[in-house]
Amino acid sequence: MLSAYIKTLRIKIHNRDKHDQKAVYIFWHSKMILGWWLFRDRKFAALVSQSKDGEILTRLLDKWGYNTFRGSSSKGGKEALAELNSTIQTASTSAVITPDGPRGPALQIKNGALILAKENNIPIIPLKITYYKKKILIKSWDKFELPLPFSKCDVTFGEKHYYNEFLEKDKLAEFKQRLSDQM
Repeated sequence: MLSAYIKTLRIKIHNRDKHDQKAVYIFWHSKMILGWWLFRDRKFAALVSQSKDGEILTRLLDKWGYNTFRGSSSKGGKEALAELNSTIQTASTSAVITPDGPRGPALQIKNGALILAKENNIPIIPLKITYYKKKILIKSWDKFELPLPFSKCDVTFGEKHYYNEFLEKDKLAEFKQRLSDQM
């Protein structure tokens, strides 16, 4: 049902051809409907929270061919990240993460994607997803966005960002800001 709904959208994708490689792909939690759909059937690894909402998302992502790992910054994250890291290394697959989920703060990148990129020497590639006509769920923590059927949507794959060494406060904040600027 969700796939049929998404197929009504007029999606234009920019710069994807430059990034057909092993990477950690990130997009904001509020834009996850189209973000997750873009990588369906590619057997990518996904980090999903252990919440009730995460259970619903896990069932959907399993149908879309993802290998899901359950954990977040608030519960089970360290273990899930270790399993995800191992899968990236052994299965030579990409990872997909909403770096501000599952509870926020919205539009603030947490460290999971950076750790995976460093441990596997692969780039982080941010995605900017824009829904031109949408419904915003104003009571949700992230102001979740639902694109309206038949509306125009743009997806832009950002530049490759390598996180080769652990950075301290100001440098880490600058690195995260460069990623955020492309989302």
